[in-house]
Amino acid sequence: MHGSLATAYPDYLYQIARLLRDPVHRGEGLPRGDGQAVLLIPGFLAGDWSLLRMAGWLNRLGYRAYFSGIDWNVDCPNATAMKLQWRLEQFTTETLGPLVVIGHSLGGLLARFLGVNFPTAIRHVIALGSPLDVSDPDRVHPAVQSAFQLLAPLRRRSSPEFRSCGSPTCTCRFATTAFDTLPSSVTMTSIYSTEDEVVDWQASVITDGDNIAVSGGHLSLIVNRDVYRAVAETLARCWVQTPAVLSHSDGIRQFS
Repeated sequence: MHGSLATAYPDYLYQIARLLRDPVHRGEGLPRGDGQAVLLIPGFLAGDWSLLRMAGWLNRLGYRAYFSGIDWNVDCPNATAMKLQWRLEQFTTETLGPLVVIGHSLGGLLARFLGVNFPTAIRHVIALGSPLDVSDPDRVHPAVQSAFQLLAPLRRRSSPEFRSCGSPTCTCRFATTAFDTLPSSVTMTSIYSTEDEVVDWQASVITDGDNIAVSGGHLSLIVNRDVYRAVAETLARCWVQTPAVLSHSDGIRQFS
C-alpha cells in the first residue's frame, strides 16, 4: 500500500527537472486566467515556501496566487483552519468573489473544510494527494501518522482546547465537518498518484467530484508537470462552467 519514504526526495528532484523542461512550466498551450484568486495551502510538515513555484506559475498564467500564512503546517488542524478562516475573509474582501483553494496532502483536507464551512467564499477545491477517506487510518504511511501523534501532546499542553487533538474522540469543528458533504455551490477535484508512497491513492478517490490520476510520488505532486496541466485545465473550467456541470464526475482521468 505504501512505498518507501526514501524515494520521496529523489522523485521530487526528478519531477521538478521534468517540469522545468516542459512547456507547461512556461504556460505554453494552457488556458489563461484573468486575475482570479487562488489560495494555496501546504501539506503537513511544510509551509507556504513549499508552494512558491506553483504560486509563481499561477501568477504567470494570469491568476492571483495567495498564500495561507502557514510557516509550518504542524499545528492542530482545527486551529489552522480557524486561522485560514480569518485569511479567507481578507481575501474575499479583496477579490470581491469566491476563490479556488488548492491544498497539498493535509492542505487538501483544510481546503475541503473551508469549502464545507464557508461556501459563499469558495468556488472550487483542488486536493493534491489528500487522504479524503479516513475510515481506515492505515491509508496514511505509519511514519506520517507517528509524526502527527508525536505533536499532539505538545498541542494539548499548549491549550486545554487541544486535549483530544489527533485522537478518535476529538470533537473540534475540523474533525466533525471536514468530511461533510460539500454544498452544491462548491465543486471539487482530487488529483492523486497511484504511486503515492505516503497516502493510499484509493483514499484520494472522491464520489462527489472529479478524479484525476497522475504518475509520481506524494511530495513531488507540487512540482509535477502533469499536476500543473490538470490544475490549469481545472481552473479554466471553474470560471466557465456552472457548478452542476463541473461537479459531474466522469470517472478517473489519467494525465501522463
